[in-house]
Amino acid sequence: MPIFEFHFNPLKREERSLSGKGDLNTDLIFESFYYEPKNIYERKMGGLYMVGTLRNVLPKNLYLLKNIAKLIKEEYYKKAIFTPERSLKETLKRANDYLEEMAKRGDVSWLGNLGFVILALTPQRKIRRGFKLNFTKVGEMKILLMRTGKIIDVDKKLKFRDIEPYPLKVFGNIVSGRLAENDLVMVFTKDIFAFFQKTSLMEEISKQAYLSETWLKNALNSKRDELGNTSGIFLAISLIKETAPFSGERVSKREIFLPKPSREFSLKEILMPFLEALKKLEKPKIALLPRQKIREIASNKKLVLVLSFLFILLLGFIVFRLF
Repeated sequence: MPIFEFHFNPLKREERSLSGKGDLNTDLIFESFYYEPKNIYERKMGGLYMVGTLRNVLPKNLYLLKNIAKLIKEEYYKKAIFTPERSLKETLKRANDYLEEMAKRGDVSWLGNLGFVILALTPQRKIRRGFKLNFTKVGEMKILLMRTGKIIDVDKKLKFRDIEPYPLKVFGNIVSGRLAENDLVMVFTKDIFAFFQKTSLMEEISKQAYLSETWLKNALNSKRDELGNTSGIFLAISLIKETAPFSGERVSKREIFLPKPSREFSLKEILMPFLEALKKLEKPKIALLPRQKIREIASNKKLVLVLSFLFILLLGFIVFRLF
């Protein structure tokens, strides 16, 4: 089952700590996590996929997203005696307890700034096809489903309520549904979803029979200059059949997208093509020729024209690169 994981314009923690408020990504961290079953007990629970964001970050909360993801993973697979839906509900209770304990200690800076999506995908073995999806989310994230070229906004089914303060309840409702083979589940952070819509990437994706790593990378690279200061995550899970053309593709590492860096001016790089061209010209052996022959070569109009033409090309190329 191919998983496509793309991070746009992330900033390293050391860079974030040194930069001032308002710079690129200094007030936003984001992370994605996915876990696949490792044994027969976990297999019945299926895979677990998460995307988290945190705005207005304080240094003490740099690892909050990882801590939440770790807790959810451990609790979810620990409760393998339950159904996946029941296990996820119990896990969310434990996550709410964890966040409530933080609030009781006076750490409430994450309230209103936390975004988190949790997807649990379980293969339906009894009917030998399809998947059961259980999911929930907090904050302004987007979950879409693509089926036979149609984009479905599945998280509209979630009934959002204000966070309940007593007792603190951050994670709330769960939505369950069935997915078919060849479905594509997509998770976007807020700004990346807006970017995909603005650049028509969403429409282009809907036209693909199967989402492949090669096509997706090329499509994103073609929009790289338009990314600007847009930061966030795009995570896609493709439920293609084992016999589908792209069934062997799997993104095994996270893809990072940054704006194209401006190239430093290099005089050597500019002159190299012209130096190579001059080397190919036949060099007259002046030392071995009589004076009369030397004068004839010097007055050779063709040679003068070629050298003049090369000089004009060189001058134009330098001006073009500089301006």
